Amino acid sequence: MKILLVCAFKFHSDHVAYQLQKNGLLYRVITAYPAPFYCNREPLDKSKIIFLTPFFMFYWLLIKTIGRIHYFQLLINWLMSAAFDRLASLFVGRPDISISWAWSSYYIIKKIKRQGKIAIVEKCGSFNKHQEKILKEEYERLGYTYRRHVHKRILEREHKECEIADYILCPSQYVANSLTEYGIKKEKIIIVPYGVNLDLFKKEKKQDDVFRVIFVGNIGVHKGLIYLFKALEKLQLSNFECLLIGKIEPCFITYFNQYRKYFEYIPKIAHKQLRYYYSNASVLVFPSLDEGFSLVQLEAMACGLPVITTFNAGASAVVRDNQEGFLVPIRDSEAIKEKIEFLYNNPHELKRLAENALKRAKEFSWDNYIEKLVNELNILKQRDSWGVKVNN
Repeated sequence: MKILLVCAFKFHSDHVAYQLQKNGLLYRVITAYPAPFYCNREPLDKSKIIFLTPFFMFYWLLIKTIGRIHYFQLLINWLMSAAFDRLASLFVGRPDISISWAWSSYYIIKKIKRQGKIAIVEKCGSFNKHQEKILKEEYERLGYTYRRHVHKRILEREHKECEIADYILCPSQYVANSLTEYGIKKEKIIIVPYGVNLDLFKKEKKQDDVFRVIFVGNIGVHKGLIYLFKALEKLQLSNFECLLIGKIEPCFITYFNQYRKYFEYIPKIAHKQLRYYYSNASVLVFPSLDEGFSLVQLEAMACGLPVITTFNAGASAVVRDNQEGFLVPIRDSEAIKEKIEFLYNNPHELKRLAENALKRAKEFSWDNYIEKLVNELNILKQRDSWGVKVNN
C-alpha cells in the first residue's frame, strides 16, 4: 500500500512522510517548499519528493511585494493555492491513497478518485467559515475593524474539497465539530491527534524556584491572549513570572503595550531551544479561541508542563481536565486566573499534573501517530480486501 502526500508548504507533513517512509508506505511527496528546509527535521529520501520550489519562490516574491496590502494577500493566497493544486495534480502518479492539504486539493482529489483510489483531505485547522465567525466576533469585542482572513473563493474551494473527498483527516474533535456544523458528513471524518518529537522535547532540571507561566505562539487576537493578560492583571502572587515567546501581530500592539508590565517577552527562539524554556516554566497557558491542534501543547507536556487551555485549541485530544492540566472556556480570564492560583497554592497538585503530562505526551510520538492513522484507515476499509501494515 502506497500513500501520496501533497502539501504546498511544510507544517507537519515532513514528520508524516518520514513515518510512512520508515514503514514502506510512502509513495511520493509533492511540495513547493525548498529541499534544504523541507528535509532539515527528518532524514527523508529526496528521490521520493517532488520539489516545486520555483512555485514557492514566486509565491514568496509576490507576498513580499504586493502581498503587504491585505486585499492582495488574500487574492495571492487563493490564486496560488489553486495554481499549486493544478500543477501538483500533474505529478500524483498512481498511489493507493492520497492525503492532500486543504485549500490546494480539489483537482488532486478529483484525479485520484477518477483512478478509483482513496482521496483524503487534511484539515489542520477548523473549517474556515467557522473560524471567520469566531474571529469576527472577537475583533468586534476588542473594538477592531474586522477584515476577512481568507478569500471567499478559498472558503468555497475548501467546502468543495471536503464534499468530494472520500475522507477528511482532522487532528481534534474541535476541527471535526466545525466541519459537521457546516454540513460535512460525520461519517467521512477521521480524527488522529498529531505527534511530538520526544527526542527533541524532554524534561530538563528547572534552574530556579520561580512559578513561571509560559505562552509560545503568535501573539495576537485569535490566541485569546487578552484573557491571559486580564488574568495576570488580577493576580497578586510573589515569586511569580509570565513569559511570552512569539511574534506580535501588528493589530495587537495596543493591547500588548497596555499590559506589558505583567509579563516578560522574547520575540523569537530557535525551535530546538524551546525545551529549555518549557523546562524552566511551571505551566503552559494557551487560551486560543480557534486552533486545530497546537503542537506547542504537546511539546510543553513532553517537557513536564501541565497545560491550561481551551477546547477550541484542539487540546481535548490530549489534555484531560484535571489530569494533565485544565480545560477552560474561551474568553474566560477569571477561569484562567483561578487555575493559575490553584496550581501556585497547591504544589503537590502541580507536581501530579506535571507527572501526568509527561506520561501522557509519550503516547503521542510521531511513531504512534502513523500507527493510529493506519489503524483508522484499516477500520474504514475493513470491508475491502486490502489493509495497511505498520512495521514494529
